[in-house]
Amino acid sequence: MILLFLSGCVHKMQIVNFETGTALDAKYNEANRMVTVVMPDGEILTGQYSAVSNASFSLGNTFGSATAYSGTSSASAYGSSTSYTLTSGGTSNAYALLRSNVSKLMMEVIVQYSEWNGHGFGEARTNDGKRFKVQF
Repeated sequence: MILLFLSGCVHKMQIVNFETGTALDAKYNEANRMVTVVMPDGEILTGQYSAVSNASFSLGNTFGSATAYSGTSSASAYGSSTSYTLTSGGTSNAYALLRSNVSKLMMEVIVQYSEWNGHGFGEARTNDGKRFKVQF
C-alpha cells in the first residue's frame, strides 16, 4: 500500500527535441522534487526542481471609533475588523538543472505551471546545444 501511495507522486513529462521531433522519456516526482530524463542513447539525466509559487497571503486590520454628543450626554462606539486574503491558483514557475553521472551532459528545464491542476509547459536545453519543448 505504501508503494502505491508513493507511486502516485510520479508524473510523466513530454520532452520533445524541437528540431528532430524525438521524444524523451521523462518524469518528475512531487515527493522528492526529482526530475529524470532518459536521452535517446540511454544516458540518464537527474536533478531536483525548484518551484516558485505565486500564492500570497495578506492580513488587514481596520480600527474605527465614533462619538456622538447631545447636550450634556455623549455616546461612544469602537470597532475593529480583521480580514484575511489568500490568493492561490495562478501561474507559477519551476526550474531544474539535470546532470548525467557518466558524462558532462546537462539539461536546463524552465517551465510555467498552473497551481490549480499542475499542468504546464516550457522549454529545455542541453549544454551541447539541443533545444526541447516541455509539456506536462
